[in-house]
Amino acid sequence: MRQPRFRLARRRAPLAPLALAALLTAPLAPTPATARTPAAGAASPTTVVPVQRKSSPTTLLSTRTYRLTAGDKVALDTDPLRFETGSWGAGRPTNVGTTLLLTCVGPDGRRALHAHDGENLTPDEPRRKPDIRALLEAPRSGTYRCELRASAYTNAWARGMTVHLIGEPGFASALAGRTAFTWDRPAAAGDLALVPGRVAEPMNVTRPAAAGGERMTVTVDAEVTTCNNTRDYAVCAGRDPSASGAVFRSWLVVQGRDAAGRPVGRTHRSAVVTRTVTAAKHHHMLHHTLPAAVPSAARRLDVRLRTQVVSGDRMVFHAGYGYAHGVVLR
Repeated sequence: MRQPRFRLARRRAPLAPLALAALLTAPLAPTPATARTPAAGAASPTTVVPVQRKSSPTTLLSTRTYRLTAGDKVALDTDPLRFETGSWGAGRPTNVGTTLLLTCVGPDGRRALHAHDGENLTPDEPRRKPDIRALLEAPRSGTYRCELRASAYTNAWARGMTVHLIGEPGFASALAGRTAFTWDRPAAAGDLALVPGRVAEPMNVTRPAAAGGERMTVTVDAEVTTCNNTRDYAVCAGRDPSASGAVFRSWLVVQGRDAAGRPVGRTHRSAVVTRTVTAAKHHHMLHHTLPAAVPSAARRLDVRLRTQVVSGDRMVFHAGYGYAHGVVLR
């Protein structure tokens, strides 16, 4: 089985001797509505996702179940996929929303994981590559069921519109160390307005560092949205009515700190990624991966996502619903 792409190549200590073959039960077959069909001239399978007026219901792509012991943590990583517009049918809207959704339910029937990747396709931007990296944490022993789903939608719906999801839909799994953790921007924190020119830190986290120093891989997946109009989100009030999108950049910073909060060791920074987010694309995903190491003198691990609207319209950094989540594999 393919290992998650963000799993560490080397670890300070081996993982518990638990083979994933013993962790996983057989994946369930897709329902007839989600059956994959070959695309003409394409080597990869294609799932046809019908375009609808709302983001739900979703199309089931694949399912896995895990038998876990309380305290187990499993790193999940969606396989390489590509959304593409299939047919505009009888219409040609300015955009079509596409969503990839990874959810897991625990033995008590409660949600154990909810991770989302959403972005629009447009006539000028007809394809995109979704990606979800997440950490399933088992608060109790039992069977956990995880599902990967997709949907496509537009309020300018027309008969015959379709979106293709190209690639074998699934997700890789690997047992993670007990000190791995995940964090998000919770719904209670609210959506955050990103104002042009201002650097914001919308989802920071501080955790104890491991004794003796450690190596890790840090990932963040998060959604931002341009303020096309003030009716969409309350935090868009004050937007520039002449703006037609935004230029946006983001990056990750990881720093070890001593007990007093002073920096220890080098500061790790990811590449700064700059994007132009058109008004039609509207929604845009941030994906960052950063290997890092902190020395034995560090007592705290400080992780920060930094964002900046370089020019154009205000943007929204979303909270809740799995819109923004990070993972630290140690």
